[in-house]
Amino acid sequence: MNSARRQWLQQSGGALLASVAMNSAPTAQRAKPPAGTLSDAFLARLPQMMELANVPGLSIALINEGQVAWARGFGVRDVNTKAAVDVDTIFPAASLSKVVFSYAVLKMREEKLIDLDRPLVSYLSASDLPNDPRAKQITARHALTHSTGWQNWRFAKGNELQFAFNPGEKFSYSGEGFFLLQRVVEQITGRGFEEVMRERVLQPLGMKRSSYIRQPEHDANFAAGHNSRGVPSEFGGPQQRQKFWDLAKQWNKPMASWRYEDQVRAMQEVQPDLPPFPNFMTPNSAASLVTTASEYAQFMLRLLDKSSPDAVSLMEATRREMLTPQIKINSAIAWGVGLGLEIEGGRTCFWHWGDNGTWKAFMLGDPQRRSGVVVLTNGANGHKLWQRIIAQATGRDHAAFLFWMV
Repeated sequence: MNSARRQWLQQSGGALLASVAMNSAPTAQRAKPPAGTLSDAFLARLPQMMELANVPGLSIALINEGQVAWARGFGVRDVNTKAAVDVDTIFPAASLSKVVFSYAVLKMREEKLIDLDRPLVSYLSASDLPNDPRAKQITARHALTHSTGWQNWRFAKGNELQFAFNPGEKFSYSGEGFFLLQRVVEQITGRGFEEVMRERVLQPLGMKRSSYIRQPEHDANFAAGHNSRGVPSEFGGPQQRQKFWDLAKQWNKPMASWRYEDQVRAMQEVQPDLPPFPNFMTPNSAASLVTTASEYAQFMLRLLDKSSPDAVSLMEATRREMLTPQIKINSAIAWGVGLGLEIEGGRTCFWHWGDNGTWKAFMLGDPQRRSGVVVLTNGANGHKLWQRIIAQATGRDHAAFLFWMV
């Protein structure tokens, strides 16, 4: 991750890592993990692994037989307060945000509001796009499969969107592509991005504590990020967040209804030293979702199962398309529509990682077995833990662990 983004995400406090405490709160479904997943012996070792990795807290949710079967919090939200992580603790999901947004876009496609293969410029007049004919070729499918040809993010004034290849040719991870699609969704619906996501996915799926904008009510049970030395940091900074909330009151326009133009205007007032690039904006379809492990697992069920369809479910053909390789990356990894695919031993699993500097996350689902796992952590070394947790929960190592953003 670029140092400028880390600096923005991490506003460090002043205490070293305290000893890691373990807290658990069994779900109503089951007090112990499903058989063959996380053993008692592994869970007993987990606090020591967290201590060694300098990861103060994490949350795990397991899916078994098409249900969220178990969830539990471990460690502390903040080493200064030593407040325990529980199943309701909210974590930044980082790039796991992309999968939820992709689901919303596919629902819009089913309603014939958007065509995945129509150039995005036909929906949106954007004067800030590159003066390059390839910019007029980018489609929603290119954005969702990371095949726009653009870089991941821009960080400094003067940085321009640059093409490394023609749209659709190959894979190159790009948050910029997702954010352009976010702007198109705002244009099509005439709504703010947070409003769209609440109405189309979060509220219908019962994700009551989840949001693409950190809400004031989240503060009571929010996991602060910690750097590799265990120093806590704030997500964007409380003073900065308050300035945006104050601006929303001044404008008499809730942040949930803000569109891209509102975000640019707000940044110019609150953060004039930062360029108005998507990388620094909230809400952000690519990175700003905050959620709990159990609520994210509840969303994952919609990707696993074709049974009991309802108004918010994807059509079965759409779900299969989402889990069908669109861009091949290597012998085991491909990208579907909005998420990674791991194809090993005749089995296809879907997955995604999240990396917002001091928060690391990972989710993996196995549609064939109707099982899955999501791990949210509040430490910069969290990836060292989710690899072990997921390997233990699924009974095997995964090719997805070896692949990283390129």
